Amino acid sequence: MKSGFVPALGTPLDESGNLCVESYKKQIEDQIRAGASAVLCMGSMGQQAFLTSHTCVETARTAVDAVAGRVPVFVGAMDCSIRRARERMDALEDLNIAAFVFTAPYYQSANRIEIVSYFKGVAASTRHDIMLYDLPGVTQSKITYDIVLELLRNIPNLAGIKSADIQMFRKLKLNPDVPKDFVMVYSGLDTFDIAYKWGIDKCLDGMLSCTPKNTSRLFTALADGNDAEAAAALNNIIELRDFFVAHDLWPSFSTAMNLLGYAGNFSPDYILPLKEGYEAEIRNELEKLGEL
Repeated sequence: MKSGFVPALGTPLDESGNLCVESYKKQIEDQIRAGASAVLCMGSMGQQAFLTSHTCVETARTAVDAVAGRVPVFVGAMDCSIRRARERMDALEDLNIAAFVFTAPYYQSANRIEIVSYFKGVAASTRHDIMLYDLPGVTQSKITYDIVLELLRNIPNLAGIKSADIQMFRKLKLNPDVPKDFVMVYSGLDTFDIAYKWGIDKCLDGMLSCTPKNTSRLFTALADGNDAEAAAALNNIIELRDFFVAHDLWPSFSTAMNLLGYAGNFSPDYILPLKEGYEAEIRNELEKLGEL
């Protein structure tokens, strides 16, 4: 996998919870055109935990068909037990994907032994590679540096990890026992331009799916060694994220995606619509940052 950005694709749904196929295809096409080095289908911003089993299968198959081998496709298969994760993977085992992506089980916290047992179990259940997704704020369980090393010794199809833990990535980079092709995708958006200087050159975040112009600008500037331009583009993405958080993240993200031309609801079905008047503010923000 080459350096660059990996958008955590938003998943657009109709009123019945079915995938808005053409909207999803358009989003993927725009991201590849912007220079995405891979895509994540059904990450946390892609609503993986909220989708029906039928929609999960349709979403993954649509992503693989739309990408058509141009970049790697990572597919979220997170769940709370090995059996349930295996059931998800079984429905998608025939697809041409780079790896299934897994957080630790997220219903309740797990200790080190349990985390290792879970990942060994899901990895043994598929012919595909797997990628770890370190998301302690949701799962209540941290995937630590020591756990990664233990998993590397015991899981032959462990391809990489997504994490915002820059210290762990630094140690993995410096450890000669870590395979050179072990993929480290950084999700600490706020400090990515700093991490890039350490050779941590892959970034994954849900915000990238609604900021393709600034994301493309960011990576072009990083490749050119233009730190000021890179910082300006990254600041724009962070500013939009902070704006979303201040105005209710899910409906703000969904509204922004609609304004960018992607039809459908990008929020879980229990999320209330955006408050009246905020759509104009989001439009203004997208225009100010050059995304519209």
